[in-house]
Amino acid sequence: MSLNDWIRNTKQRYNEHGIRRATTRSSIEFLVGGGRRLGKRVNFGTPVWERDWEVLVILDACRYDLMTEVAPEWDCLPSVTPTYSAASASYEWLQRHTQSRYADEMAETMLIAANAWTRDDCVRAADWAALDEIWKHSWSDAEGTVLPRPVTDSAIHHWRRRTDDAERMIVWYLQPHGPFIDADWSEGFESDQIGVDAGGSKNVWNLYRDGVVSRTEIWRAYRDNLEYVLEDVAVLLDNLDADVAITADHANCLGEWGIYGHPPWVPAPVLKRVPWMRLTATDEHTYDPAYEPPVSQTVSDDQVDERLAALGYT
Repeated sequence: MSLNDWIRNTKQRYNEHGIRRATTRSSIEFLVGGGRRLGKRVNFGTPVWERDWEVLVILDACRYDLMTEVAPEWDCLPSVTPTYSAASASYEWLQRHTQSRYADEMAETMLIAANAWTRDDCVRAADWAALDEIWKHSWSDAEGTVLPRPVTDSAIHHWRRRTDDAERMIVWYLQPHGPFIDADWSEGFESDQIGVDAGGSKNVWNLYRDGVVSRTEIWRAYRDNLEYVLEDVAVLLDNLDADVAITADHANCLGEWGIYGHPPWVPAPVLKRVPWMRLTATDEHTYDPAYEPPVSQTVSDDQVDERLAALGYT
């Protein structure tokens, strides 16, 4: 965004919302813009390909401090250590992890993904041992997101039936990313509302930024969404034999650096600091996944844009 565009947007916000809100939003926009310019030149964080794991579980947008608060309550989870992601947003994470130098790693890895950013040109089925884009066939219109169970079902199904070429698997859950399933003020999107004002009043982090919900309320809902997905992670860990790592693609800012949410290419430490947990899972065969290979289908670009917008991406 050019300086002239920023000034014009600021004036428009002042006319529509008053000086206080205009100043807040334009200041955040300025800080994010500066952070992105810096982040595209100076990056830090460890690509997951450089770590040891057979199955990598990604909990989308999970902060390290959130996980340290929740993990001790779950017997299936090991101790939590911090690491720094190579990205501050999902599609940046994908771009950084699908570069040509990682071709060999991708070729031996199955990708089970709830996140619709796999539609990006950097993700091609031919590059992976297997690719199941859960958001294409198991999107929940009622919740305006992808729920955890279809991800769990696909992951267990594919890992139990893996071929010799598939030495690794990435299991990408969408929670604790919003919408927050059990929060009354984060209702998600009906099928005819997907994409409507998703970057504004329906974005959970904007609600916090604008004072609609308190810090206590948003942290409680964030935590509940993490616990919601951990119910399925527990099922997953009881039903595969593998060395497992659990992490996140990025975190969220709650006002640190003047930023809310997770804009891409922003090198804020709190935004890139994510949990890292290692454990050995054993398949106890306590769950038989209700999975049927999806019928090949085409999802239009407009549908993808709507589903990303429902999650706050504009």
